[in-house]
Amino acid sequence: MSPANHVDVAPSNTVTILGCGTLGSAILLGLLTNSVENGFPKPSSQNDSSSNDDRKCLFNGYTLAPTDSDFQKPTQFIACVRTPQSAERLRAKVSKFHHAPVTILQGENARAISAADTILLGCQPQDLEACLGVPSVAKALKGKLLISILAGVTIPQIEGILSPPKAQKSNGSILSPHTTIVRAMPNTASFVRASTTVISSTPTATPSALSLVDWLFSTIGTVTHITGGQFDACTALCGSTPAFFALFIESLLDGAVALGLKRSEAQVMAAETMKGAAMLMLAGESPDLLKEKVATPGGSTIQGLLALERKALRGIVADALIRCTAAAGSLGERY
Repeated sequence: MSPANHVDVAPSNTVTILGCGTLGSAILLGLLTNSVENGFPKPSSQNDSSSNDDRKCLFNGYTLAPTDSDFQKPTQFIACVRTPQSAERLRAKVSKFHHAPVTILQGENARAISAADTILLGCQPQDLEACLGVPSVAKALKGKLLISILAGVTIPQIEGILSPPKAQKSNGSILSPHTTIVRAMPNTASFVRASTTVISSTPTATPSALSLVDWLFSTIGTVTHITGGQFDACTALCGSTPAFFALFIESLLDGAVALGLKRSEAQVMAAETMKGAAMLMLAGESPDLLKEKVATPGGSTIQGLLALERKALRGIVADALIRCTAAAGSLGERY
């Protein structure tokens, strides 16, 4: 089905993305890229349990393969945006995926939720109440899986908006029938399926719901399960640091240009070098050992390292991460 403005899909096996900005669209396009390579799943009552996706997820420090046997893979996607301009931008991005099972809606949140059984919440944190604090939206979410990728907004805060105190007194429960809420923080590398996603859930989340969440995010990178108390720090470490790395590479490019290199060529060299160093560390090499191997006695590398140490780079970077974590936590304070 090509991108359209109508919903003619059954609720089963459908994922709705509320708010398809930078991160939401990166996730959608990453999922579509994965589907193109592995074949779009065909709508059915049961999915083939086989999978050729070799990505892994981490659960309490242990590596696990994504589970396919207890959930149904999504076969349809609905992207809900606020403005005609956003719809056109997204339609242009999705158009390269021929026959992609994507429907694009504008300003019809309740309708988009009703047509899906899994909802990815990708609006801005400051727009949370406007997005979910509508009776028709809260009603449509009942009994469904809601995955929030909002920085700084906790699961209890989302529950409070979906069922404020007055409503809780009248019906005796927070959400009835139960809406399963899971927090996830991927990053913009979702577009190239290299995201590092952290996930936090409540004890009420079923194994099949967690398997679906793991599958969704493992198709666009790696997955790590954490506790709710670690979420803000992980938001900074996984969600914000791509901008830190970009700034560092940009600084290297300025130096390279000053030394006579072409910026375009220097960008490839710097990015590939950073990628290689990251791969070594992912293979088990510790940062200090990697640094020691490169910084040979009397060599040039140690001179560069000393220059960075004189400017207190370690303290600057660590402080930036700490400040970023505090800012991430404050994003949800208004709720």
